[in-house]
Amino acid sequence: MWKLTRLFSFLLMLTLAFSQQITREFDVKVELVGKFQEDKPKLSPPNTLPLPQAKELNLSSQVLEAPKRFEFQEVIQIKTGAVISCGEPKDALSYRLGVDYYTEKRYKLAQEELGRVLLFPNSPFKPMAEYVLGIIAYSNKELDKALHLFKNSCQFTHMYQKSACESYYALHLVLKNSVPDNKDPMWQAVKALKENRESKPQCAGAVFSQYCQYILDFAEGKENPEYKDSTLVRSGILAYFRGDLKRAKSVFSQYSTPGRPYRDVAFYYLALIEYKEGKGEQALKHASLLETLNSSLARELYPLLSERNPYLSRLAYAITRDVSFLEKAGVLAYNSGDYPFALRNFLEASSVRYAVYSAIKMGDYKTALRMLREKRAKDREDYLWLLEALYWSGEDMSETLSEVSKLYPELHKEYTGWERFRRGDWAGALPFFEDPYYRAVTLFNLKKYRETIQALQGRTDYKSNLLKARSAIMLGEPELARSFLTDRSGEELYFLGLSYFLESKYARAVSLFEKVPADSPVRAKALLKAGEGYYNMGMTSKAREAYYEVLRRFPDSEEARQATIALLDFAGKDMSDEEMERLLQNFIAKEQNPPPEMLYQYATLQIRKGNKKEAERQLLRLLDTSFRFKATIKLAELEDELAKKRVLLYKVYREAELEEDRNLAREELIKSFTYTRDHKSLADILAEGKAQDKVRAVSLYLSIGDDASALSVSRELIKENYREREFEGYLLELYKKTGDASLVEYLSKSLNKDIKGQAVYLLGMEELKKGNRQRALEYMVEVSLNYKGEPYYNTAVLEGAKILIEMGARRDASCMLDRFDLAKASSEESRVHSSLKQELPKCEVR
Repeated sequence: MWKLTRLFSFLLMLTLAFSQQITREFDVKVELVGKFQEDKPKLSPPNTLPLPQAKELNLSSQVLEAPKRFEFQEVIQIKTGAVISCGEPKDALSYRLGVDYYTEKRYKLAQEELGRVLLFPNSPFKPMAEYVLGIIAYSNKELDKALHLFKNSCQFTHMYQKSACESYYALHLVLKNSVPDNKDPMWQAVKALKENRESKPQCAGAVFSQYCQYILDFAEGKENPEYKDSTLVRSGILAYFRGDLKRAKSVFSQYSTPGRPYRDVAFYYLALIEYKEGKGEQALKHASLLETLNSSLARELYPLLSERNPYLSRLAYAITRDVSFLEKAGVLAYNSGDYPFALRNFLEASSVRYAVYSAIKMGDYKTALRMLREKRAKDREDYLWLLEALYWSGEDMSETLSEVSKLYPELHKEYTGWERFRRGDWAGALPFFEDPYYRAVTLFNLKKYRETIQALQGRTDYKSNLLKARSAIMLGEPELARSFLTDRSGEELYFLGLSYFLESKYARAVSLFEKVPADSPVRAKALLKAGEGYYNMGMTSKAREAYYEVLRRFPDSEEARQATIALLDFAGKDMSDEEMERLLQNFIAKEQNPPPEMLYQYATLQIRKGNKKEAERQLLRLLDTSFRFKATIKLAELEDELAKKRVLLYKVYREAELEEDRNLAREELIKSFTYTRDHKSLADILAEGKAQDKVRAVSLYLSIGDDASALSVSRELIKENYREREFEGYLLELYKKTGDASLVEYLSKSLNKDIKGQAVYLLGMEELKKGNRQRALEYMVEVSLNYKGEPYYNTAVLEGAKILIEMGARRDASCMLDRFDLAKASSEESRVHSSLKQELPKCEVR
């Protein structure tokens, strides 16, 4: 059973063979489709943007302590007859007397005699005298002088050289927080550990033997009784880096309380541990507390806590006001494909280039155009994206082209070509293109298909291969077309199917059409062609099934109209509504049970013509079919009485199986309630929608005083972690009405600084009511760090100071009060501040 294709123009000579007819019919249709689909290839910004990597700090060097006491080698007296000479030399005599005075603890006399030894530059007693003088200077707390003496003594061989060198290294560590280069097996290890290089000391023969034991314990992460805090914190650091977070957290928690040493180190690692446990907001709280102890260390922490989460990056910005965190949040969002959120962050960070990338990734060329026009100094890339945005926005390009003609001639040439291309002047555009693909697109639209393939010779990328395949199909060379195609995409499957269709291999063609994925943009076309393939194989029932699938899946598409024509067994030209109506009437009259798809198309046509009664009659026939809900929506559209219209729409909204039917009914109901200002009904239906609709519902419930419903919907959004300023403003309003503390707990994680600040303060007040001082303090400290100038700021400072006083951290309380804003304080606040401050010690922040 051979019949002509139903979907192509019937411009054939009757004398041609049937296979030639199909080819010619196909060519005409594809030529039209091809022309309108081939446009300028869109430039795409990078898929990922570079992200600076932060590194965790090993703070062992900060907790490595210098010796608490110096261990000196015993100074030995020289017996009177020890020097054999024709009379005791003056330097020997002075050294002997100086040592005698030293052992007798007559240090002033010892210094005088030993000082005389130093007047003899070449005296063998000089290095020993310097060593003893160094000990005396150390005892007198003349540490710089002692350092100089020990250093000089260390440079010469003598009986005290090792002790002098060790004393020099130890005192250098005390004064300068570093160890000089040395070859001592113990002090080399100290130097390495101070530079965060793991090493263990060799203590055999060490003068500073007790200190060496401490260094060994420190290296191994063992507790040392004399240096307990240092070694315990070091054990926590080692536990952290070997992944034992439980042990590390236990140690650092001990040192995070007020008054403990190494509190800043403890906060640093506690923040990292909280972050690794997925508690990003709590980690940032630790970081904000660290600000008061060691701001430079806190600045090292924020990049680590925000390296994977754009929302934490924004929180870091809220705390630090460092715009690099906004840009980082943008990069993280961009690299994850969340371009709207990326755009928002880049705009706030004034990162125009990246903001343009985000807008273009979203297809928002208007926004990109606005940003680029506002940018004063433009480089080549700015002009490139400006011209690209002008092209796709459909705006006039002439002024910008004139501007770049002298600055970047190659850009001027290329986009002059694209400007002509956009106007349909293919021949005029061609001379301006050098890129083979751009030339090929232009040649294709000029119908120069052979030249299109030649222009892309040697190129094997996806777009080039697809364009070559289409050109080959237009040339009627299906085998050549297949040489450029794979079966890895919907479009390729579609064109592979067309290539076999041209050869009348309909079974093979249909199998490929049916493999086109449901979400492919050519799925409707593939179904249409599958129906045609079945028809030409004589499988009319299968053909009808394919056409009906088009009508079911794409009922309001151009493909649905073409499927209707095919089902009506009409071959030939485009149809007017009048022709379509006549054919449908004849078809329906002949069928005892016309397919619902056909009835629906006929009813839709009657609505377009304004024939309400006939449309209603046909739609009523559909109420017992699979099209009943689509028909009900159309009936509601025709209904004049508002109550009945809503009943019909509600029925679809509540009962329809297909989501597309439910959504359409819902949109119509929303329009109806909005028009009549029925806020309660509108809020109820919005509350069942997506997040933005739920926000509208909360607003409406609050406006009519239905706080219970507003709270219920808000909790649904909170479960989804929905974050928008409008919604969070409603939550603050709800908290004031209901006193529900969970609302401000949620708002304390807001990305909007003013919202977050109010929530943090309110949470602090909530904790104070419950008597939870530690938690209240954390909130008040956060307010004092980040929300100066707000109405609640001074109250938070005063409350935080009072809590610290109650906890015995009086110096911390003094530091807290230093943040008090006298310029904006009330008289009562100033009085309380003065009263508290005068009872406290002076603030000393590291």
